[in-house]
Amino acid sequence: MVFMRNHFLPKFILCLVLLAALSPLRGEQPPLHSHREFKIGLLVSLTGSWSSLGHNTVAALEIAADQLAADAKAQRGGYRFHLFVRDTQLDPAKALEAIQDLDKRGVQIVIGPQSSAEVAMIKPYADAHNILVISQGSTASSLAIPGDNIFRFCPNDMREAEAIVALMWHDGIRTIVPLWRNDAGNNGLHDSVKVDFENLGGTVTSGYQYQPSTTDFSAATSSVASQVGALLIAGADPNSVAIYLAAFDEVVGVFHSAANNSILSSTHWYGSDGVALSAALTGDATAAAFAVSAGYPNPTFGLPDALQSLWQPIASAIEARTGIMPDAFALSTYDALFVVERALRAAGDLKDFASFKAAFVNAANAYSGVTGSTALDAAGDRLSADFDFWAVRPVNGTYGWVRIGTYTNGTLTLF
Repeated sequence: MVFMRNHFLPKFILCLVLLAALSPLRGEQPPLHSHREFKIGLLVSLTGSWSSLGHNTVAALEIAADQLAADAKAQRGGYRFHLFVRDTQLDPAKALEAIQDLDKRGVQIVIGPQSSAEVAMIKPYADAHNILVISQGSTASSLAIPGDNIFRFCPNDMREAEAIVALMWHDGIRTIVPLWRNDAGNNGLHDSVKVDFENLGGTVTSGYQYQPSTTDFSAATSSVASQVGALLIAGADPNSVAIYLAAFDEVVGVFHSAANNSILSSTHWYGSDGVALSAALTGDATAAAFAVSAGYPNPTFGLPDALQSLWQPIASAIEARTGIMPDAFALSTYDALFVVERALRAAGDLKDFASFKAAFVNAANAYSGVTGSTALDAAGDRLSADFDFWAVRPVNGTYGWVRIGTYTNGTLTLF
């Protein structure tokens, strides 16, 4: 967006000054005719793993920024936002480099990054340099720290674990073999799922943890298959054993490897939010076919059915730009920019960062947008924790994501 400069005649300026003196401004409104523009940094994965969310996040924020600019123009004042997009490729080191660059450019508000590993990397810098970070995808409960500059507009891993464990238990699964990526977010999901599943009386094997740099998954799938095989030899009911996979787009490589193993091809699989609605998975016929045969439901932060008239037009506008169906993680960033705008109304600007931060918390707690209430808990994480379950299914001769159930207020509903 281009900063608009107005050229006023001296007499007109004098009239405005006199009017301002005679007519006090409303406390929560920007000055009439103001065209203040604020910088918003976007840390997203555009060319790396989980790029579906990255592209949809950019589109959601462009739409929100355009709407706020139109509102400001109609009001002959208001706030405008200039978006500084940085592709982190889901790489924590790149995320740190990006936030350092944004800081040099005077950016004090950042939306993203998507993963907990990235958030963990940038957190010390954001806290030390008065940068407010709003992550749409970080779920690691280890990052739920009151008083820091990290806010998350999605539920943390403990709530997602509750949802997926409820589904597995409902399906008769009593033993799970975990397979997960070694990063903060997926480690958190593994740990929370293990705790919840064992609390119900289930068994969780040692599983297999792979490194983010892994491209050859033969060792991972071989280990998991060996553990499943041992359970079956020991007399476990095949229908009671499942593999829990906490991953990102590398799921494609995992499934290519697993498809060649008869044990893994006949075992139930369950997934995580990092794969739900992944375009990479549905775009690969071999991996998608395996996902269909494995069942493979993935929980993700859900959109309220009661608010579909609000979120559907935005979701459709995002999909028209990216070709990718957006989820609640992406749509939460649309809401986030409106919360930022309301916080700026209250604080006036960013000169007093503490005041703006307090105004942001107040605005988030009071706001209800297309994703519902954005109220935060004491650690700055989203309070609402409804989930949708998505699975890959054949759709019109190809593969697509289909919503197969919900987990709302502790109640599991399957379609």
